Amino acid sequence: MSMLANFVQVEPDLLERIRREPGLAEQLFMPPLPASAGFDTDKMRALILARGPGLLAGALDQHPGMREQVEQRLGTTRDALRRGEGGEAVLRLMLERLGGSAAAPLPGRHAELSVDKAWHGLHYLLCGSDEPQPTPLGQAVLGGDEVGDNFAGYGPARVHDRAAVAAIAAALTNPELDAALPGRYDPVVMSELQLYPFGWDDQDSGWLLDAFRDLRGFYVEAAAHGWATVSCLV
Repeated sequence: MSMLANFVQVEPDLLERIRREPGLAEQLFMPPLPASAGFDTDKMRALILARGPGLLAGALDQHPGMREQVEQRLGTTRDALRRGEGGEAVLRLMLERLGGSAAAPLPGRHAELSVDKAWHGLHYLLCGSDEPQPTPLGQAVLGGDEVGDNFAGYGPARVHDRAAVAAIAAALTNPELDAALPGRYDPVVMSELQLYPFGWDDQDSGWLLDAFRDLRGFYVEAAAHGWATVSCLV
């Protein structure tokens, strides 16, 4: 299982709704339900029952910090998953997530962005740390106020109000940042810090710089409209 960083622009009114009803944050990141005519539920069920437990056990091996939470949520253990048990629990969780997207689109939602697996390396280039930092650049990827539950297994959704979005956009458009970022890329240090998705080499810097430009455009657009943002790892 991969950890992908996703961001959504929202109007301030929707942000306030999400603060009052944190469960709404989950709706922002649920994929659309497959069209019933082409959605083979029997095939999906068989595939998840056969491969889901082993794949999830492998993910828990790579990310031991989330083991206890996932085990509690599924009602089974990593060792049981490794033996191929718990397929029904994995299937049930996936169907719950798919079902959560059936609600009507939330009014006040705008463009979304995924930086895919580049999130951790991008965060490091922006602030020189593997953890969130209090500066605007240190908040752009991993920062924000937590809202709701840990629905995706990698922590709750996070929100930035429009003031924070404006500060982040200003920091990301600093002309000095474009010149500085390429020199901050250090695959040796990034591998030592175990930045996701691991295994950094000299070929990955361009990928992170492309992600930086996408993230900057996302925040600049949000700031220009006075919008807030919601983000999560899924």
